[in-house]
Amino acid sequence: MSSKITFFPVDNGDMTLIQICNPLRSTILIDCNIRVAADNKSDSTPDVAKALREQLNVDGDGRPYVDVMLLSHPDKDHCSGFERHFWVGPLSDYADDDKEQGEKRIIIRQIWSSPMVFRRANRKEPLCSDAKVFKAEARRRVRVNQENGCSALDGDRILILGEDQDGKTDSLGPILIKEGESFNGINGQSSDFLTSHLLAPMAPQDDEKEEELSRNDSSVIINFDMAASQENTTQRSRFLTGGDAGVSI
Repeated sequence: MSSKITFFPVDNGDMTLIQICNPLRSTILIDCNIRVAADNKSDSTPDVAKALREQLNVDGDGRPYVDVMLLSHPDKDHCSGFERHFWVGPLSDYADDDKEQGEKRIIIRQIWSSPMVFRRANRKEPLCSDAKVFKAEARRRVRVNQENGCSALDGDRILILGEDQDGKTDSLGPILIKEGESFNGINGQSSDFLTSHLLAPMAPQDDEKEEELSRNDSSVIINFDMAASQENTTQRSRFLTGGDAGVSI
């Protein structure tokens, strides 16, 4: 079994699924751009939500899930459809078990998010509704982790990518990944099948540089190093994802 990367046809924006070749076939979804027009059968917009669901695992309760969702930055063409298609809130409140399989909202076992990217994006223009929902869910998960010693279960897990300003992430050591650091595994499980190297966002800069970064699309940039196949973990493949990072980034 080999690792696999799927690029969904979303026109502008991004929606990419990484399937790791570990025994659990763990998944990382990078961004989403699920357009409402795809619901109209006479419209040619690809139904990427359906295509995504066809590749996802389901848990013991028949609920579809991704092990990780990474939002590179909160522009509309990178998070459209988030509120409609993904479950937010505690898993104990999941409300879709009686729905048809294709209508069940997708569980995100662990979120990867950057408060600094959100802060810079918000200086540029107001957040869209899907971005606001994602941000609220990330904040909820941070609170759960703070209340439980940075230890949480599926549906409450989060990794914070990059330091925030004014020391706001200083107390989040176990779930904070700093610029330039590498981390192994996925969804709280260490693994030789995946190493991720965080290249951006940059830590807060002086006023002039910070203004320049905020004008650009400040995005999470990660270099993924993954085993190419389950049979040989020493043979590696690399995938660099960078959202809409501008020249300054």
